[in-house]
Amino acid sequence: MVTFSFFLIALFLTGLLALFDTQLFGYTFISAIHHLLFSEIAAGRYIVITGAIVGLISSVVIDIRIYLSKRKGKNTEGNQVS
Repeated sequence: MVTFSFFLIALFLTGLLALFDTQLFGYTFISAIHHLLFSEIAAGRYIVITGAIVGLISSVVIDIRIYLSKRKGKNTEGNQVS
């Protein structure tokens, strides 16, 4: 779920930025998305790509840890002696 939330947040923030660009610069929505994703400033592009990759990796690791802790919790519940 953390990975799904990461994708939703990234998608909604990109859409919000595109809406701001449509109002500020008079672009169409598709043109604003294109300008956001294919910026001419290479350093900014690398910062965004690195942040997205680090966020994706961390969200996948968190999902795996949650899955393993839930699985471990189910295994220990069945082994309890009354």
